Amino acid sequence: MRRADVVVVGGGVIGRSVASSAARRGLSVIVVEPAGSTFGTSSANAGHLVPSHVVPFAAPGMVRAGLRSLAVRDGAFAIAPRAVVGLVPWLWKFARSSTAANVERGVPALRWLLATTIDEVARLREAGFALDHATGGIMQVASSAASLRELEHEAETWGQWGVRTEAFDAAALHSREPMVNERAVGGVLLAGDERIDPALLLAAITDEGARHGVTTVAGAVERIAVVPSGARVHTSAGVIEGNQVVVAAGVWTPALCRALGVRLPIVPARGNSVTLPSAPKPNGPMLLVEQRLALSPLAQGLRLTSGFRLSHPGDRAVNPARSREIVRRAGQVLSLPADTIPANEWTGLRPATPDGLPIIGTLPGAPAILVAAGHGMLGSSCSLGTGEAIAALLTGTASALDPAVVGPSRFTSKGHPR
Repeated sequence: MRRADVVVVGGGVIGRSVASSAARRGLSVIVVEPAGSTFGTSSANAGHLVPSHVVPFAAPGMVRAGLRSLAVRDGAFAIAPRAVVGLVPWLWKFARSSTAANVERGVPALRWLLATTIDEVARLREAGFALDHATGGIMQVASSAASLRELEHEAETWGQWGVRTEAFDAAALHSREPMVNERAVGGVLLAGDERIDPALLLAAITDEGARHGVTTVAGAVERIAVVPSGARVHTSAGVIEGNQVVVAAGVWTPALCRALGVRLPIVPARGNSVTLPSAPKPNGPMLLVEQRLALSPLAQGLRLTSGFRLSHPGDRAVNPARSREIVRRAGQVLSLPADTIPANEWTGLRPATPDGLPIIGTLPGAPAILVAAGHGMLGSSCSLGTGEAIAALLTGTASALDPAVVGPSRFTSKGHPR
């Protein structure tokens, strides 16, 4: 039986961040990840690093906005028909969480996670890791006067939380981004945001972890059990024991924790992307507001991503019609060649919580088991910050995160599922 100080379940960007942070503090670490494709979101997302996104997804007005989006074909927020019944409890919690109080609680936690990730990316870059990383902000592009007014109103609100923005009229936008066509009427720059190739970020932290002794076991996790010496992870490749186990398995985290007596309200939210290797690229990353698209000019090509479709773990098939629709919508604002066709199509499942905050902390009643999951659309943006937060818990050092805000216990009552 293999043994380590820490066993991390999950080899995505969150799990690898945890492993690297723990190993750099002198802990022995084994990462367990399934062999083959896991349909995770770590490598093919937009690669936006967004310290601007300090307001939790569950905020006042989001229920109404979500209902409006549901009425729009291929809206930014959608629900898979097969998953509707099973999602009712989650949707109820989401509605109850969309309050000013949730924003007040959540902003400090998200701000720390996002800012720490930015700092850690800078450290990796200074250490010589190839990241295809760029600063300079992310431009939100509006295609109507009404949308531009809404962006400017949001910018005023975000300014109250310390987010730096800059308004662009049509002329200034076209000067900055000549690839944007005449349909764009203006934009708002999220000045402190950055972009990165998420696959290179994952490779960098995997490499850094390996340099500090992290080992990897390829195998399916069957169950996790608490034992007197810590916890055991039963896998298809054998049993692995750790003083502590960190479950960072994305949308599969709830299934692993359910056997431990804790129900975590994480549901899959499907996203889609295409990467166009030969398409022209804008100067910087963008959010096309009406088109509900995020895009990044990466060295490997123009990455276009879309969708937040609450679904089920089996919703993994690439839909060619959806990929074509992503390219079509991008062409409404960008000067793309008329014959542009989708390439490198991908779909992934984002782990979403009803209050819009990740779950980071120790499981109630199981001090040897920690959770790092539920980051929604902020996985890459919060990844390295989450690694640092979990490493602090593993080593018993002070953490900047309030466990009452981000810990699993907020979804339980006296250690029992709510």
